[in-house]
Amino acid sequence: MDATANEQLDLDFVDATVRKLGTEPRAVIPILQALQQHYRYLPQEALERVCEQTEITPAEIVGVSTFYTQFRHRPVGRHIINVCHGTACHVKGAGLIQDAFQRHLQIPAGDDTDRQGLFTLEKIACLGCCTLAPVVQIDQSTYGHLTPAMIPGVLEDFLVQEDAKPKDEMLKTVNDGRPRGEIRIGLGSCCVAQGSGLV
Repeated sequence: MDATANEQLDLDFVDATVRKLGTEPRAVIPILQALQQHYRYLPQEALERVCEQTEITPAEIVGVSTFYTQFRHRPVGRHIINVCHGTACHVKGAGLIQDAFQRHLQIPAGDDTDRQGLFTLEKIACLGCCTLAPVVQIDQSTYGHLTPAMIPGVLEDFLVQEDAKPKDEMLKTVNDGRPRGEIRIGLGSCCVAQGSGLV
């Protein structure tokens, strides 16, 4: 999985976060948010360190971190696959798309991340791309009008695009006047109702 799962966890960040955000129970959410952003999940060792250094109890941490879906207790993959399960996607087979990713990536039942720690599969309420249903977003790349048979090709395309991304230094030096990307704005009825025409 994630490298931090197999290595000794560096807890200096926890100490610095507590110094910055405070030791009172009201700091629990900001502390957990900072840990989540830094480690990409909430490692048990980091949570224990928070309890050692603050007035926050283990029960408070468990209560808050299990109530809010933003918090993860397991390592996350390098890339996040968000499978939209909004109404349009649900009707057009989002469940089949989710199952196809799970099968193709050989993600064990009850888990959400492949054994290599490359992809984490997440079900989300809506991506706001109803006209592309069923749709997924892998990191910042969107793929629409999917069928289960397309899933291997989608993953291959994503990895090829990821490998082809220019490094930051190249972006600074290349200036040949060509477009570097495109902006797509959804103009389906659901998007227009939310103001996409004004965007």
